[in-house]
Amino acid sequence: MRRLLVFTENYARGGGNRYMIDLLNGLHRDFDEVLMAANAGGVFAEDLARASSSVKVLRASFLTRSLVAHKIGAWPRTLQKLLLAALLPAEPLLFLFNILSLRALLARVRPVMVMVCNGGYPASQACLAMLVAARMARLHAAMSIVSTPSPRRRSVAAWDALLDRLSWRNAGRIIVNAEAISRALQTLRGMPPGRADVLHNGLEDAPPAAPARRVGRLQVGCVARLDRLKGVLDLLEAYSSLAGTFPQLDLVLAGEGDVSQQMRQRTRELGLQDRIHFLGHYTGDIATLLASFDIYAFPSLWEGFPYSLLEAMRAGCPIVATRVGGIPEAIRDRSNGLLVAPGEPQALAAAIAELARDAELRQALGENARLAFDRHFSLSRMHARTRGLLQPELAHEA
Repeated sequence: MRRLLVFTENYARGGGNRYMIDLLNGLHRDFDEVLMAANAGGVFAEDLARASSSVKVLRASFLTRSLVAHKIGAWPRTLQKLLLAALLPAEPLLFLFNILSLRALLARVRPVMVMVCNGGYPASQACLAMLVAARMARLHAAMSIVSTPSPRRRSVAAWDALLDRLSWRNAGRIIVNAEAISRALQTLRGMPPGRADVLHNGLEDAPPAAPARRVGRLQVGCVARLDRLKGVLDLLEAYSSLAGTFPQLDLVLAGEGDVSQQMRQRTRELGLQDRIHFLGHYTGDIATLLASFDIYAFPSLWEGFPYSLLEAMRAGCPIVATRVGGIPEAIRDRSNGLLVAPGEPQALAAAIAELARDAELRQALGENARLAFDRHFSLSRMHARTRGLLQPELAHEA
């Protein structure tokens, strides 16, 4: 039986798992069975609901500092830091243990191919251990990376450099969802040029929902985790600077994150509770929500290639986004959106103000965003490219 094993270490909902399921859906026809191995809670019900074939989820046994950090997340911060610092010198031993444990998993399930899905890089060292375990088992392993990599840590730079060499040597194919990630892997982590293939995210094709905007009001919207790295504090500052000049302008924020409470408190301090609307973790119809936005703002400070931006493009939203990660690969400044420097609330405010004043510009940018989505970012295109990239490996394993 031809089995595909998809492996991940994951602790949060987000684009990493979504990309993983999209890869799986592009490959499942070439296999008799698809298995998914992850830590407990690493795969969510909504992920499996999107899978095109029946997927059996297995519990993978490994021990990483990321896993420990997740387990002790409710501890006092000082104790968390002390324990994680104490575990740092033990990383090589944990890595060896994980290789042996995952090699045993491979011997038990006997796949013909392994797809390792890493959120960022190095991110999950269990993912990197799986690459080595697959090589030991003489299996082809591909690895996906969907976020900008972090630099090597100074305190353990030699160990990080070894991890990098093992990754580039043992991954049969490396797939990234933005050219910017490929460049960063070369610059920050020593990946050889030409080693990674770029496979942008894709979305199901769907016509934009009918506009649901309020007469006499304009809505700036953002759908993202309300995390500091998503730049949402900059968006709040930018909006507050515009509130007096544009009394018809509202702000809608869909998501939760590490600065949610800080943003709500700041909104109360500004007296803007009736104009800034927090929707929390949004489970409604995203197309309907996007249809209510006159301007879509995406102020991220650190990014790969965000699905939420593609959703806004598909909806025909006029977009203001930051020039980080893979965003400029989707948004061309003043063609299908406006790009501003990250971490600059004044520039973000100026771009929002320009769109608030100019309805014709909003319409033109929104229409061009939809055209760019149709040409480059459909899910069918992504699936075809997935099979095209992995065709040599699929043919070899047939």
